[in-house]
Amino acid sequence: MSYKLLLIVFFLFSACNKDGNGDYNVQIEAGASEAFLRFEQAKEVEDTREKMALLSAALAAVDDVRDTLVPQLLDFKIYYHNSLKEYDSAYFYSDSLIRMAGMQQDTATIALGLYRRSRAQFFLDKHEEVFRDAFEARRLFLAVKDSSSAGRRSLEMANAQARMGDFTGSRESATEALRYLDYKIDSVYLGSAYNLIAISYRQQGFNEDAITEYRNALSFSTKRADSLIYLNNIAVALQDLENYKEAIAILEDLAQGSEIENVPSRARFLDNLAHTKWLQNRTANVERDLIEALNLRLDAGDKHGQITSYEHLVKYYSGKNDALARDYTEKQLKIAKDYGNSNGRQSALKHLLALAPATERAAYAEEYVRLSDSLGDAALKAQNTFAKIRFDEERKEEEIANLETQNTLQELQTRQMRTHLFISLLVAMLLILGLSFLIYFLRQRQKKHEIREVHKTESRISKVIHDELANDIFNIMSSLEPVAPIPVIDKLEKIYLRTRDISRENREIDTGEDYVDYLKAILSNNTSDDSKLVVSGENSVNWDKLQVEMKIVIYRVLQELMINMKKHSDAKLVAISFVVK
Repeated sequence: MSYKLLLIVFFLFSACNKDGNGDYNVQIEAGASEAFLRFEQAKEVEDTREKMALLSAALAAVDDVRDTLVPQLLDFKIYYHNSLKEYDSAYFYSDSLIRMAGMQQDTATIALGLYRRSRAQFFLDKHEEVFRDAFEARRLFLAVKDSSSAGRRSLEMANAQARMGDFTGSRESATEALRYLDYKIDSVYLGSAYNLIAISYRQQGFNEDAITEYRNALSFSTKRADSLIYLNNIAVALQDLENYKEAIAILEDLAQGSEIENVPSRARFLDNLAHTKWLQNRTANVERDLIEALNLRLDAGDKHGQITSYEHLVKYYSGKNDALARDYTEKQLKIAKDYGNSNGRQSALKHLLALAPATERAAYAEEYVRLSDSLGDAALKAQNTFAKIRFDEERKEEEIANLETQNTLQELQTRQMRTHLFISLLVAMLLILGLSFLIYFLRQRQKKHEIREVHKTESRISKVIHDELANDIFNIMSSLEPVAPIPVIDKLEKIYLRTRDISRENREIDTGEDYVDYLKAILSNNTSDDSKLVVSGENSVNWDKLQVEMKIVIYRVLQELMINMKKHSDAKLVAISFVVK
Protein backbone atom coordinates (compact mmCIF):
# COMPACT_ATOMS: atom_id res chain seq x y z
CA MET A 1 0.00 0.00 0.00
CA SER A 2 1.41 3.38 -0.94
CA TYR A 3 2.39 5.72 1.83
CA LYS A 4 -0.01 8.67 1.86
CA LEU A 5 -0.55 11.63 4.09
CA LEU A 6 -3.13 11.00 6.80
CA LEU A 7 -4.67 14.17 8.21
CA ILE A 8 -6.55 14.12 11.48
CA VAL A 9 -7.82 17.35 12.94
CA PHE A 10 -7.16 17.54 16.63
CA PHE A 11 -8.64 20.28 18.73
CA LEU A 12 -6.95 21.58 21.81
CA PHE A 13 -9.35 22.83 24.41
CA SER A 14 -8.88 25.77 26.70
CA ALA A 15 -7.99 24.75 30.20
CA CYS A 16 -10.18 27.31 31.89
CA ASN A 17 -13.74 28.50 31.70
CA LYS A 18 -14.19 31.91 30.08
CA ASP A 19 -17.11 34.24 29.71
CA GLY A 20 -18.09 36.02 26.50
CA ASN A 21 -15.50 38.77 27.04
CA GLY A 22 -12.64 36.33 27.52
CA ASP A 23 -12.41 36.91 31.28
CA TYR A 24 -12.23 33.96 33.64
CA ASN A 25 -15.15 33.49 35.99
CA VAL A 26 -14.18 33.12 39.64
CA GLN A 27 -16.50 32.97 42.61
CA ILE A 28 -15.40 35.87 44.83
CA GLU A 29 -16.14 35.28 48.48
CA ALA A 30 -16.29 37.91 51.18
CA GLY A 31 -12.87 38.76 52.56
CA ALA A 32 -10.66 37.92 49.61
CA SER A 33 -7.82 35.61 50.68
CA GLU A 34 -4.18 35.81 49.70
CA ALA A 35 -4.71 32.79 47.44
CA PHE A 36 -7.48 34.58 45.61
CA LEU A 37 -5.41 37.76 45.20
CA ARG A 38 -2.49 35.75 43.79
CA PHE A 39 -4.90 34.06 41.40
CA GLU A 40 -6.19 37.41 40.16
CA GLN A 41 -2.62 38.63 39.65
CA ALA A 42 -1.79 35.48 37.67
CA LYS A 43 -4.64 36.21 35.28
CA GLU A 44 -3.42 39.75 34.68
CA VAL A 45 0.25 39.12 33.84
CA GLU A 46 1.32 38.18 30.30
CA ASP A 47 4.47 36.15 30.91
CA THR A 48 3.67 32.45 31.25
CA ARG A 49 6.47 31.73 33.72
CA GLU A 50 5.32 34.60 35.91
CA LYS A 51 1.78 33.25 35.73
CA MET A 52 3.02 29.85 36.88
CA ALA A 53 4.89 31.36 39.84
CA LEU A 54 1.78 33.27 40.97
CA LEU A 55 -0.41 30.20 40.59
CA SER A 56 2.03 28.17 42.69
CA ALA A 57 2.01 30.92 45.33
CA ALA A 58 -1.80 30.91 45.31
CA LEU A 59 -1.88 27.14 45.84
CA ALA A 60 0.61 27.44 48.69
CA ALA A 61 -1.58 30.10 50.34
CA VAL A 62 -4.72 27.95 50.35
CA ASP A 63 -5.67 27.07 53.94
CA ASP A 64 -8.19 24.33 53.16
CA VAL A 65 -7.91 21.89 50.25
CA ARG A 66 -11.73 21.91 50.12
CA ASP A 67 -11.64 25.57 49.08
CA THR A 68 -13.60 26.03 45.82
CA LEU A 69 -10.65 28.01 44.47
CA VAL A 70 -8.38 24.94 44.41
CA PRO A 71 -9.91 23.27 41.31
CA GLN A 72 -9.57 26.50 39.34
CA LEU A 73 -5.94 26.95 40.39
CA LEU A 74 -5.10 23.37 39.43
CA ASP A 75 -6.92 23.73 36.13
CA PHE A 76 -4.90 26.83 35.25
CA LYS A 77 -1.66 25.08 36.26
CA ILE A 78 -2.46 22.13 34.00
CA TYR A 79 -3.23 24.40 31.05
CA TYR A 80 -0.03 26.41 31.27
CA HIS A 81 2.15 23.36 31.88
CA ASN A 82 0.76 21.95 28.64
CA SER A 83 1.41 25.24 26.84
CA LEU A 84 5.04 25.07 28.06
CA LYS A 85 5.23 21.42 26.91
CA GLU A 86 5.80 20.36 30.51
CA TYR A 87 3.53 17.36 30.07
CA ASP A 88 4.75 15.40 33.10
CA SER A 89 3.85 18.33 35.33
CA ALA A 90 0.47 18.66 33.61
CA TYR A 91 -0.10 14.97 34.30
CA PHE A 92 0.86 15.41 37.96
CA TYR A 93 -1.53 18.30 38.55
CA SER A 94 -4.28 16.49 36.66
CA ASP A 95 -3.90 13.64 39.13
CA SER A 96 -4.09 16.16 41.97
CA LEU A 97 -7.27 17.65 40.51
CA ILE A 98 -8.87 14.20 40.26
CA ARG A 99 -7.96 13.31 43.87
CA MET A 100 -9.15 16.66 45.22
CA ALA A 101 -12.46 16.39 43.34
CA GLY A 102 -12.84 12.85 44.63
CA MET A 103 -12.56 14.07 48.22
CA GLN A 104 -15.24 16.66 47.49
CA GLN A 105 -17.37 14.09 45.63
CA ASP A 106 -17.55 16.52 42.72
CA THR A 107 -18.34 14.34 39.70
CA ALA A 108 -18.07 17.14 37.14
CA THR A 109 -14.61 18.16 38.36
CA ILE A 110 -13.44 14.54 38.41
CA ALA A 111 -14.51 14.31 34.77
CA LEU A 112 -12.65 17.55 34.03
CA GLY A 113 -9.51 16.18 35.70
CA LEU A 114 -9.69 12.97 33.68
CA TYR A 115 -10.03 15.01 30.51
CA ARG A 116 -7.01 17.17 31.45
CA ARG A 117 -4.99 14.05 32.19
CA SER A 118 -5.98 12.52 28.85
CA ARG A 119 -4.62 15.63 27.09
CA ALA A 120 -1.29 15.26 28.89
CA GLN A 121 -1.24 11.58 27.92
CA PHE A 122 -1.90 12.60 24.32
CA PHE A 123 1.19 14.82 24.22
CA LEU A 124 3.17 11.96 25.80
CA ASP A 125 1.98 9.61 23.00
CA LYS A 126 0.27 7.28 25.48
CA HIS A 127 -2.84 6.78 23.41
CA GLU A 128 -4.16 3.75 25.25
CA GLU A 129 -4.19 5.87 28.42
CA VAL A 130 -5.80 8.72 26.47
CA PHE A 131 -8.60 6.35 25.49
CA ARG A 132 -9.00 5.05 29.05
CA ASP A 133 -9.21 8.52 30.65
CA ALA A 134 -11.46 9.91 27.91
CA PHE A 135 -13.77 6.90 28.23
CA GLU A 136 -14.14 7.40 32.00
CA ALA A 137 -14.53 11.17 31.60
CA ARG A 138 -17.31 10.61 29.06
CA ARG A 139 -19.11 8.30 31.49
CA LEU A 140 -18.97 10.91 34.25
CA PHE A 141 -20.04 13.77 31.97
CA LEU A 142 -23.06 11.70 30.97
CA ALA A 143 -23.79 11.12 34.65
CA VAL A 144 -24.00 14.89 35.21
CA LYS A 145 -26.11 15.37 32.04
CA ASP A 146 -23.36 17.18 30.12
CA SER A 147 -23.92 15.54 26.73
CA SER A 148 -21.81 18.01 24.79
CA SER A 149 -18.70 17.33 26.89
CA ALA A 150 -19.42 13.61 26.66
CA GLY A 151 -19.50 13.90 22.88
CA ARG A 152 -16.14 15.67 22.84
CA ARG A 153 -14.64 12.91 24.98
CA SER A 154 -15.99 10.33 22.51
CA LEU A 155 -14.18 12.28 19.82
CA GLU A 156 -10.92 12.05 21.78
CA MET A 157 -11.45 8.30 22.11
CA ALA A 158 -11.86 8.11 18.34
CA ASN A 159 -8.64 10.11 17.84
CA ALA A 160 -6.72 7.76 20.14
CA GLN A 161 -8.09 4.69 18.39
CA ALA A 162 -7.17 6.08 14.98
CA ARG A 163 -3.61 6.75 16.15
CA MET A 164 -3.38 3.15 17.41
CA GLY A 165 -4.62 1.81 14.08
CA ASP A 166 -8.05 0.73 15.31
CA PHE A 167 -10.01 2.42 12.55
CA THR A 168 -13.17 0.37 13.03
CA GLY A 169 -13.25 1.31 16.70
CA SER A 170 -12.43 4.91 15.81
CA ARG A 171 -15.40 5.08 13.46
CA GLU A 172 -17.69 3.67 16.15
CA SER A 173 -16.50 6.20 18.74
CA ALA A 174 -16.80 9.10 16.28
CA THR A 175 -20.32 7.97 15.35
CA GLU A 176 -21.16 7.86 19.04
CA ALA A 177 -19.86 11.41 19.40
CA LEU A 178 -22.41 12.56 16.81
CA ARG A 179 -25.21 11.38 19.11
CA TYR A 180 -24.01 13.54 21.99
CA LEU A 181 -22.71 16.70 20.31
CA ASP A 182 -24.94 19.76 20.10
CA TYR A 183 -25.54 20.72 16.47
CA LYS A 184 -25.90 24.38 17.45
CA ILE A 185 -22.70 24.93 19.42
CA ASP A 186 -20.41 22.03 18.46
CA SER A 187 -19.95 22.61 14.73
CA VAL A 188 -16.16 22.35 14.96
CA TYR A 189 -16.34 19.02 16.78
CA LEU A 190 -19.01 17.68 14.44
CA GLY A 191 -16.71 18.43 11.53
CA SER A 192 -13.87 16.62 13.29
CA ALA A 193 -16.12 13.61 13.98
CA TYR A 194 -17.11 13.28 10.33
CA ASN A 195 -13.47 13.71 9.34
CA LEU A 196 -12.46 10.80 11.59
CA ILE A 197 -15.23 8.63 10.18
CA ALA A 198 -13.96 9.45 6.70
CA ILE A 199 -10.38 8.60 7.68
CA SER A 200 -11.44 5.19 8.99
CA TYR A 201 -13.31 4.48 5.75
CA ARG A 202 -10.32 5.53 3.65
CA GLN A 203 -7.90 3.43 5.66
CA GLN A 204 -10.13 0.41 5.06
CA GLY A 205 -10.40 1.10 1.33
CA PHE A 206 -13.91 2.58 1.24
CA ASN A 207 -12.87 5.75 -0.54
CA GLU A 208 -16.28 6.70 -1.91
CA ASP A 209 -17.77 6.50 1.59
CA ALA A 210 -14.79 8.49 2.84
CA ILE A 211 -15.46 11.28 0.36
CA THR A 212 -19.10 11.45 1.47
CA GLU A 213 -18.04 11.85 5.11
CA TYR A 214 -15.32 14.39 4.23
CA ARG A 215 -18.04 16.47 2.56
CA ASN A 216 -20.17 16.14 5.70
CA ALA A 217 -17.20 17.43 7.69
CA LEU A 218 -16.83 20.33 5.27
CA SER A 219 -20.50 21.29 5.75
CA PHE A 220 -19.87 21.84 9.48
CA SER A 221 -16.60 23.73 9.06
CA THR A 222 -16.60 27.25 10.50
CA LYS A 223 -12.88 27.94 10.03
CA ARG A 224 -10.99 28.43 6.78
CA ALA A 225 -8.11 26.27 8.00
CA ASP A 226 -10.41 23.33 8.71
CA SER A 227 -12.11 23.69 5.33
CA LEU A 228 -8.73 23.54 3.59
CA ILE A 229 -7.83 20.36 5.46
CA TYR A 230 -11.11 18.67 4.55
CA LEU A 231 -10.75 19.68 0.89
CA ASN A 232 -7.21 18.30 0.84
CA ASN A 233 -8.48 15.03 2.32
CA ILE A 234 -11.19 14.84 -0.36
CA ALA A 235 -8.53 15.32 -3.03
CA VAL A 236 -6.35 12.55 -1.58
CA ALA A 237 -9.34 10.17 -1.49
CA LEU A 238 -10.10 11.04 -5.12
CA GLN A 239 -6.46 10.29 -5.84
CA ASP A 240 -6.95 6.84 -4.30
CA LEU A 241 -9.89 6.32 -6.67
CA GLU A 242 -7.62 7.39 -9.56
CA ASN A 243 -9.92 10.32 -10.22
CA TYR A 244 -6.89 12.49 -10.82
CA LYS A 245 -8.65 15.19 -12.81
CA GLU A 246 -11.03 16.18 -10.02
CA ALA A 247 -8.32 15.77 -7.36
CA ILE A 248 -5.99 18.08 -9.30
CA ALA A 249 -8.74 20.69 -9.70
CA ILE A 250 -9.24 20.81 -5.92
CA LEU A 251 -5.52 20.85 -5.13
CA GLU A 252 -4.82 23.62 -7.65
CA ASP A 253 -7.41 25.81 -5.94
CA LEU A 254 -5.79 25.06 -2.59
CA ALA A 255 -2.21 25.58 -3.76
CA GLN A 256 -3.02 28.89 -5.48
CA GLY A 257 -4.78 30.36 -2.45
CA SER A 258 -2.86 33.51 -1.59
CA GLU A 259 -4.47 33.69 1.84
CA ILE A 260 -2.73 30.53 3.06
CA GLU A 261 -0.24 31.83 5.62
CA ASN A 262 0.43 28.47 7.25
CA VAL A 263 3.63 27.21 5.63
CA PRO A 264 3.11 23.47 6.36
CA SER A 265 -0.36 23.68 4.80
CA ARG A 266 0.95 25.47 1.71
CA ALA A 267 3.68 22.85 1.37
CA ARG A 268 1.17 20.03 1.81
CA PHE A 269 -1.10 21.29 -0.95
CA LEU A 270 1.82 21.88 -3.33
CA ASP A 271 3.31 18.44 -2.63
CA ASN A 272 -0.01 16.61 -3.03
CA LEU A 273 -0.72 18.50 -6.26
CA ALA A 274 2.66 17.59 -7.75
CA HIS A 275 2.37 13.95 -6.67
CA THR A 276 -1.16 13.66 -8.11
CA LYS A 277 -0.03 15.15 -11.44
CA TRP A 278 2.76 12.56 -11.55
CA LEU A 279 0.32 9.74 -10.79
CA GLN A 280 -1.84 10.94 -13.66
CA ASN A 281 1.13 11.18 -16.03
CA ARG A 282 4.38 9.44 -15.06
CA THR A 283 6.27 11.58 -17.56
CA ALA A 284 5.11 14.84 -15.98
CA ASN A 285 7.94 17.06 -14.76
CA VAL A 286 6.95 17.85 -11.16
CA GLU A 287 10.47 17.76 -9.73
CA ARG A 288 10.62 21.48 -8.98
CA ASP A 289 7.30 21.51 -7.11
CA LEU A 290 8.21 18.42 -5.08
CA ILE A 291 11.54 19.94 -4.06
CA GLU A 292 9.95 23.32 -3.29
CA ALA A 293 7.44 21.61 -1.01
CA LEU A 294 10.28 19.77 0.73
CA ASN A 295 12.23 22.98 1.28
CA LEU A 296 9.18 24.70 2.75
CA ARG A 297 8.78 21.80 5.16
CA LEU A 298 12.46 21.86 6.08
CA ASP A 299 12.26 25.59 6.83
CA ALA A 300 9.09 25.13 8.90
CA GLY A 301 10.49 22.13 10.81
CA ASP A 302 7.52 20.03 9.67
CA LYS A 303 8.93 16.55 10.36
CA HIS A 304 5.83 14.63 9.37
CA GLY A 305 5.55 16.62 6.15
CA GLN A 306 9.22 15.97 5.37
CA ILE A 307 8.60 12.21 5.57
CA THR A 308 5.78 12.57 3.05
CA SER A 309 7.91 14.72 0.72
CA TYR A 310 10.74 12.18 0.80
CA GLU A 311 8.23 9.42 0.06
CA HIS A 312 6.93 11.23 -3.02
CA LEU A 313 10.46 12.11 -4.23
CA VAL A 314 11.56 8.46 -3.88
CA LYS A 315 8.65 7.35 -6.04
CA TYR A 316 9.36 10.09 -8.57
CA TYR A 317 13.07 9.25 -8.97
CA SER A 318 12.76 5.45 -8.81
CA GLY A 319 13.59 4.10 -12.26
CA LYS A 320 14.89 7.52 -13.34
CA ASN A 321 17.70 8.14 -10.90
CA ASP A 322 17.93 5.25 -8.43
CA ALA A 323 20.94 6.74 -6.67
CA LEU A 324 19.02 9.93 -5.89
CA ALA A 325 15.95 7.88 -4.98
CA ARG A 326 18.04 5.87 -2.51
CA ASP A 327 19.48 9.07 -1.04
CA TYR A 328 15.98 10.41 -0.37
CA THR A 329 14.94 7.02 1.02
CA GLU A 330 17.79 7.05 3.55
CA LYS A 331 16.81 10.57 4.59
CA GLN A 332 13.23 9.41 4.96
CA LEU A 333 14.36 6.48 7.10
CA LYS A 334 16.52 8.67 9.35
CA ILE A 335 13.89 11.32 10.03
CA ALA A 336 11.21 8.65 10.52
CA LYS A 337 13.39 6.99 13.17
CA ASP A 338 14.15 10.31 14.87
CA TYR A 339 10.50 11.36 14.74
CA GLY A 340 9.19 7.95 15.85
CA ASN A 341 7.07 7.54 12.72
CA SER A 342 6.76 3.77 12.29
CA ASN A 343 4.73 3.93 9.09
CA GLY A 344 7.26 6.25 7.44
CA ARG A 345 10.07 4.02 8.61
CA GLN A 346 8.34 0.92 7.24
CA SER A 347 7.77 2.60 3.87
CA ALA A 348 11.43 3.66 3.63
CA LEU A 349 12.62 0.11 4.41
CA LYS A 350 10.32 -1.24 1.72
CA HIS A 351 11.90 1.11 -0.83
CA LEU A 352 15.41 0.15 0.30
CA LEU A 353 14.66 -3.51 -0.36
CA ALA A 354 14.42 -2.54 -4.03
CA LEU A 355 17.03 0.25 -4.17
CA ALA A 356 19.85 -1.01 -1.91
CA PRO A 357 22.66 -3.27 -3.16
CA ALA A 358 21.98 -7.00 -2.84
CA THR A 359 24.55 -7.31 -0.03
CA GLU A 360 22.59 -4.86 2.14
CA ARG A 361 19.08 -6.10 1.46
CA ALA A 362 19.17 -8.89 4.03
CA ALA A 363 19.72 -6.43 6.87
CA TYR A 364 16.94 -4.17 5.59
CA ALA A 365 14.66 -7.19 5.13
CA GLU A 366 15.26 -8.30 8.72
CA GLU A 367 14.52 -4.82 10.04
CA TYR A 368 11.44 -4.58 7.81
CA VAL A 369 10.09 -7.91 9.11
CA ARG A 370 10.74 -6.93 12.72
CA LEU A 371 9.00 -3.58 12.27
CA SER A 372 6.08 -5.15 10.41
CA ASP A 373 5.63 -7.66 13.22
CA SER A 374 5.70 -4.84 15.77
CA LEU A 375 3.10 -2.84 13.87
CA GLY A 376 0.96 -5.93 13.47
CA ASP A 377 1.11 -6.63 17.20
CA ALA A 378 0.15 -3.04 18.01
CA ALA A 379 -2.81 -3.17 15.65
CA LEU A 380 -3.91 -6.53 17.07
CA LYS A 381 -3.77 -5.16 20.60
CA ALA A 382 -5.79 -2.09 19.62
CA GLN A 383 -8.46 -3.93 17.66
CA ASN A 384 -8.39 -7.39 19.28
CA THR A 385 -9.49 -8.86 15.95
CA PHE A 386 -6.93 -7.65 13.47
CA ALA A 387 -3.80 -9.65 12.73
CA LYS A 388 -1.94 -9.19 9.52
CA ILE A 389 1.75 -8.86 8.91
CA ARG A 390 2.77 -6.89 5.82
CA PHE A 391 5.94 -8.79 5.05
CA ASP A 392 6.06 -12.49 4.12
CA GLU A 393 2.33 -12.57 3.39
CA GLU A 394 2.29 -16.21 2.34
CA ARG A 395 3.82 -17.35 5.62
CA LYS A 396 1.23 -15.46 7.66
CA GLU A 397 -1.84 -16.03 5.46
CA GLU A 398 -2.88 -19.26 7.19
CA GLU A 399 -2.65 -17.68 10.63
CA ILE A 400 -4.75 -14.73 9.48
CA ALA A 401 -7.33 -17.03 7.86
CA ASN A 402 -7.60 -19.07 11.08
CA LEU A 403 -8.14 -15.94 13.15
CA GLU A 404 -10.77 -14.64 10.74
CA THR A 405 -12.50 -18.05 10.81
CA GLN A 406 -12.54 -18.06 14.61
CA ASN A 407 -13.98 -14.58 14.68
CA THR A 408 -16.61 -15.60 12.13
CA LEU A 409 -17.53 -18.69 14.14
CA GLN A 410 -17.73 -16.70 17.36
CA GLU A 411 -19.91 -14.11 15.66
CA LEU A 412 -22.10 -16.88 14.21
CA GLN A 413 -22.42 -18.56 17.61
CA THR A 414 -23.31 -15.26 19.21
CA ARG A 415 -25.96 -14.63 16.58
CA GLN A 416 -27.33 -18.16 17.01
CA MET A 417 -27.51 -17.72 20.78
CA ARG A 418 -29.31 -14.41 20.35
CA THR A 419 -31.68 -15.98 17.82
CA HIS A 420 -32.42 -18.94 20.11
CA LEU A 421 -32.97 -16.62 23.05
CA PHE A 422 -35.29 -14.43 20.99
CA ILE A 423 -37.27 -17.44 19.76
CA SER A 424 -37.51 -18.84 23.30
CA LEU A 425 -38.76 -15.52 24.65
CA LEU A 426 -41.23 -15.22 21.77
CA VAL A 427 -42.57 -18.74 22.34
CA ALA A 428 -42.86 -18.09 26.07
CA MET A 429 -44.74 -14.85 25.43
CA LEU A 430 -47.08 -16.59 22.98
CA LEU A 431 -47.72 -19.39 25.48
CA ILE A 432 -48.47 -16.88 28.22
CA LEU A 433 -50.77 -14.90 25.93
CA GLY A 434 -52.48 -18.09 24.75
CA LEU A 435 -52.93 -19.35 28.29
CA SER A 436 -54.25 -15.98 29.41
CA PHE A 437 -56.74 -15.94 26.54
CA LEU A 438 -57.82 -19.52 27.32
CA ILE A 439 -58.37 -18.68 30.99
CA TYR A 440 -60.32 -15.58 30.03
CA PHE A 441 -62.41 -17.54 27.51
CA LEU A 442 -63.19 -20.29 30.03
CA ARG A 443 -64.13 -17.76 32.69
CA GLN A 444 -66.41 -15.90 30.31
CA ARG A 445 -68.01 -19.13 29.21
CA GLN A 446 -68.52 -20.12 32.84
CA LYS A 447 -70.12 -16.75 33.57
CA LYS A 448 -72.47 -17.16 30.62
CA HIS A 449 -73.33 -20.66 31.77
CA GLU A 450 -74.05 -19.42 35.30
CA ILE A 451 -76.27 -16.62 33.96
CA ARG A 452 -78.24 -19.10 31.88
CA GLU A 453 -78.56 -21.49 34.82
CA VAL A 454 -79.74 -18.70 37.10
CA HIS A 455 -82.26 -17.67 34.46
CA LYS A 456 -83.51 -21.25 34.12
CA THR A 457 -83.76 -21.60 37.90
CA GLU A 458 -85.65 -18.34 38.21
CA SER A 459 -88.02 -19.35 35.40
CA ARG A 460 -88.63 -22.75 37.03
CA ILE A 461 -89.32 -21.15 40.42
CA SER A 462 -91.60 -18.60 38.77
CA LYS A 463 -93.58 -21.41 37.12
CA VAL A 464 -93.87 -23.34 40.39
CA ILE A 465 -94.99 -20.22 42.25
CA HIS A 466 -97.51 -19.34 39.56
CA ASP A 467 -98.89 -22.82 38.83
CA GLU A 468 -98.89 -24.24 42.34
CA LEU A 469 -98.48 -21.77 45.17
CA ALA A 470 -100.56 -18.93 43.68
CA ASN A 471 -103.31 -21.29 42.60
CA ASP A 472 -103.43 -22.91 46.04
CA ILE A 473 -103.75 -19.51 47.71
CA PHE A 474 -106.49 -18.53 45.27
CA ASN A 475 -108.40 -21.73 45.99
CA ILE A 476 -108.11 -21.13 49.75
CA MET A 477 -109.39 -17.59 49.30
CA SER A 478 -112.34 -18.86 47.28
CA SER A 479 -113.25 -21.48 49.90
CA LEU A 480 -112.90 -19.10 52.86
CA GLU A 481 -114.58 -16.09 51.29
CA PRO A 482 -118.13 -17.02 52.49
CA VAL A 483 -117.11 -17.66 56.11
CA ALA A 484 -113.84 -15.84 56.84
CA PRO A 485 -113.71 -12.26 58.09
CA ILE A 486 -112.94 -9.62 55.48
CA PRO A 487 -109.52 -8.69 57.03
CA VAL A 488 -108.39 -12.29 56.68
CA ILE A 489 -109.55 -12.41 53.09
CA ASP A 490 -107.69 -9.11 52.41
CA LYS A 491 -104.47 -10.52 53.87
CA LEU A 492 -104.77 -13.66 51.78
CA GLU A 493 -105.34 -11.50 48.71
CA LYS A 494 -102.16 -9.50 49.45
CA ILE A 495 -100.23 -12.76 49.79
CA TYR A 496 -101.71 -13.94 46.51
CA LEU A 497 -100.72 -10.71 44.78
CA ARG A 498 -97.16 -10.93 46.18
CA THR A 499 -96.77 -14.47 44.87
CA ARG A 500 -97.95 -13.28 41.47
CA ASP A 501 -95.39 -10.43 41.57
CA ILE A 502 -92.61 -12.84 42.51
CA SER A 503 -93.65 -15.17 39.73
CA ARG A 504 -93.77 -12.29 37.25
CA GLU A 505 -90.35 -10.98 38.34
CA ASN A 506 -88.67 -14.34 37.88
CA ARG A 507 -90.48 -15.63 34.87
CA GLU A 508 -88.61 -16.56 31.69
CA ILE A 509 -87.30 -13.55 29.76
CA ASP A 510 -88.09 -13.24 26.08
CA THR A 511 -84.71 -12.50 24.47
CA GLY A 512 -85.96 -12.78 20.92
CA GLU A 513 -87.33 -10.18 18.53
CA ASP A 514 -89.82 -8.84 21.11
CA TYR A 515 -87.12 -8.23 23.72
CA VAL A 516 -87.32 -4.41 23.56
CA ASP A 517 -91.10 -4.37 23.93
CA TYR A 518 -90.82 -6.90 26.73
CA LEU A 519 -88.19 -4.76 28.45
CA LYS A 520 -90.24 -1.57 28.14
CA ALA A 521 -93.26 -3.38 29.52
CA ILE A 522 -91.43 -4.49 32.66
CA LEU A 523 -90.14 -0.95 33.13
CA SER A 524 -93.63 0.47 32.77
CA ASN A 525 -95.21 -2.12 35.07
CA ASN A 526 -92.75 -1.27 37.83
CA THR A 527 -93.37 2.47 37.62
CA SER A 528 -95.68 3.90 40.27
CA ASP A 529 -98.88 5.63 39.21
CA ASP A 530 -97.67 9.07 40.29
CA SER A 531 -94.33 8.76 38.40
CA LYS A 532 -93.64 9.40 34.74
CA LEU A 533 -91.29 7.06 32.82
CA VAL A 534 -89.26 8.34 29.85
CA VAL A 535 -87.23 5.80 27.80
CA SER A 536 -84.92 7.03 25.02
CA GLY A 537 -82.29 5.61 22.72
CA GLU A 538 -83.60 2.05 22.77
CA ASN A 539 -83.94 2.03 18.99
CA SER A 540 -80.28 3.05 18.49
CA VAL A 541 -79.12 -0.25 19.96
CA ASN A 542 -78.72 -3.25 17.67
CA TRP A 543 -80.31 -5.71 20.10
CA ASP A 544 -79.93 -8.62 17.69
CA LYS A 545 -76.13 -8.44 18.06
CA LEU A 546 -76.26 -8.62 21.88
CA GLN A 547 -75.68 -12.02 23.42
CA VAL A 548 -78.55 -13.65 25.30
CA GLU A 549 -76.64 -13.43 28.57
CA MET A 550 -76.15 -9.68 28.13
CA LYS A 551 -79.88 -9.19 27.49
CA ILE A 552 -80.70 -11.15 30.65
CA VAL A 553 -78.27 -9.07 32.72
CA ILE A 554 -79.68 -5.78 31.36
CA TYR A 555 -83.20 -6.93 32.03
CA ARG A 556 -82.48 -8.01 35.62
CA VAL A 557 -80.48 -4.88 36.46
CA LEU A 558 -83.18 -2.52 35.20
CA GLN A 559 -85.87 -4.62 36.83
CA GLU A 560 -84.13 -4.47 40.21
CA LEU A 561 -83.58 -0.73 39.76
CA MET A 562 -87.25 -0.05 39.05
CA ILE A 563 -88.45 -2.25 41.91
CA ASN A 564 -86.16 -0.54 44.43
CA MET A 565 -87.14 2.89 43.12
CA LYS A 566 -90.82 2.05 43.40
CA LYS A 567 -90.36 0.89 46.99
CA HIS A 568 -87.98 3.52 48.30
CA SER A 569 -88.12 6.60 46.04
CA ASP A 570 -90.63 9.38 45.59
CA ALA A 571 -89.26 10.26 42.14
CA LYS A 572 -91.84 11.90 39.89
CA LEU A 573 -89.80 11.52 36.69
CA VAL A 574 -87.80 8.45 35.71
CA ALA A 575 -85.57 8.75 32.61
CA ILE A 576 -83.68 5.80 31.17
CA SER A 577 -81.39 6.45 28.19
CA PHE A 578 -79.63 3.81 26.09
CA VAL A 579 -76.31 4.98 24.56
CA VAL A 580 -73.98 2.97 22.32
CA LYS A 581 -70.24 3.71 22.78
